[in-house]
Amino acid sequence: MRAPLSESKTNQILILQFQIMKRVLKEKIDKVLNELGLLVQDFSVSEPPNSEVGDFASNVALIAASKEKKNPREIAESIKLELEKDSDIARTEIAGPGFINITIAPKICLGEIKKIVEQGREYGRLKIGNDQKVNVEYVSANPTGPLHIGNARSGPIGEAIANLFEFQGYEVEREFYVNDIGIQIKRFGKSLAYWYLIKSNTNLEFPADGYPGEYIKETSDKIQHEFPGELKTKSGDEIIDFFAKEGLKIMVENIKSDLELAGINIHTFSYESQILNSDKSRSVIAELGTKGFIAEKDGAVWFKNPEDPDLMDNDAVLVKSDDARSLTYFANDIAYHLDKIERGAIRLVDIWGANHFGHIPRMKAALRALGCSDEKLEIILYQYVRLKKEGESMSMGKRLGNFVTLRAVIEAGVEPDAFKYFILSQNSNTPIDFDIELAADKSEKNPVYYIKYAHARICSILKKCQKDGESAPTTESVGVPTGSVGKGKSNLELLIHPKEIALYKELVKFPELVQETSQDFQIQRLPHFAYKIAGLFHDFYNSCKVIGAESLELELARLSLIIATKNIIANTLNLCGIEAPEKM
Repeated sequence: MRAPLSESKTNQILILQFQIMKRVLKEKIDKVLNELGLLVQDFSVSEPPNSEVGDFASNVALIAASKEKKNPREIAESIKLELEKDSDIARTEIAGPGFINITIAPKICLGEIKKIVEQGREYGRLKIGNDQKVNVEYVSANPTGPLHIGNARSGPIGEAIANLFEFQGYEVEREFYVNDIGIQIKRFGKSLAYWYLIKSNTNLEFPADGYPGEYIKETSDKIQHEFPGELKTKSGDEIIDFFAKEGLKIMVENIKSDLELAGINIHTFSYESQILNSDKSRSVIAELGTKGFIAEKDGAVWFKNPEDPDLMDNDAVLVKSDDARSLTYFANDIAYHLDKIERGAIRLVDIWGANHFGHIPRMKAALRALGCSDEKLEIILYQYVRLKKEGESMSMGKRLGNFVTLRAVIEAGVEPDAFKYFILSQNSNTPIDFDIELAADKSEKNPVYYIKYAHARICSILKKCQKDGESAPTTESVGVPTGSVGKGKSNLELLIHPKEIALYKELVKFPELVQETSQDFQIQRLPHFAYKIAGLFHDFYNSCKVIGAESLELELARLSLIIATKNIIANTLNLCGIEAPEKM
């Protein structure tokens, strides 16, 4: 359901206010170009490398000069003169061959600081979701072993994306898909059963394709201890299937416990076996057949991808050629995604390991064949994690038996918030070396504690104000008055120190940060932004006295600034799923 018109207009106005920091400025330049009779569209507005030259820089004059065959500096001068008529723009300068550097009027940012103080946790929240449902599937680790730090990487990523959707007014279902059938489950069952069968057959060899690791023996022993009588009644494949079933229960419960320990909250656990047993997979295959999207080849049924007419992709098989006519993971996965849609999700976001890259085009093609838009499904890939300890890195893998569990990392002293920060601060497409020693460090050397300390420090300052009987700014006392400053009134125009300006100009970028990150899921922006804000705050606080400033008015203005800083740090950390503490 679409939002009421009044709410939509409110959101649009909110976005425009926030995006004076790029898009609105571009709109202003577009208006000037029209007035000057210049037809230019493909110009850029970006932040310059050196903030001292201005808030933004544009190549518009260079692009226009190329099309108009004119001198770029002359065109830049014409654009400059028109832009300076706008009260939202404080200064423009021409640089180099014709770049235009633009400085925004302080009132724009200071108006936003007032809103940040007033709105607190609501600042930057665009209620565009209208309670529509989004499904975010993440972690979904192979349940044949404990959750290791490699496949746990998707946990913080999925949490942050889910938080972003909720921040925009969507209802989010956080989901884990359990692949509880197939060859890997049979191998898992054989591996567990080995430790039971070897007691009566000491010559038995461990399965060549089995899962090594002490956890297998421990899990097998637990099952043997719990079901001694039932095991005696089974033989052959029955024993393997029983160990697989009970072992899966244990592994899934352990995974849930480990996720909870790491502060990762998943609502729904869906099972591949449930999809298969519901006959939804066979219904999907029948529908694809009706629509002409399947083909018989080599005794199997294949998805007939229009982009792959020769069916060269072996993973496009829907029904195997075996006697049982078994369905493939691909067939069940198509049905599973349709099941999410049937449950009401208007948008699906999956976080997958990079090794699933080849699964993306056939999954999207299958959904298109079934009438679903490409835009409904978005897939984010993440690369592997190596654990770095004492300067050395190690790769991990369940089949190798040399993985490091998420629980072991947390129990080694890495707090959940630190784990999340170190994962989120890296682009998901980049392999990372997880520095366990730095992540476990509780000092400001650890970036997440550096950020938390900034928030706690502000809380301490505000408490000191209250303790000393000072009156910290409230919603009513924060403003940008045009006349004289009354006692207790916060005049933000007094914030003219370079450190103050640098801080408040960064704070007002939060709403645009949220919007951009919601569109491209470059989640690493969030922790980097929080770290930058913390650094700017520390710089400001070391240079500008807050309590006991030169005047009461300046003190109130600076208190307003640090309240705004506290709110932005808290909002950004909350999106990351990280706590913003009041004391440390």
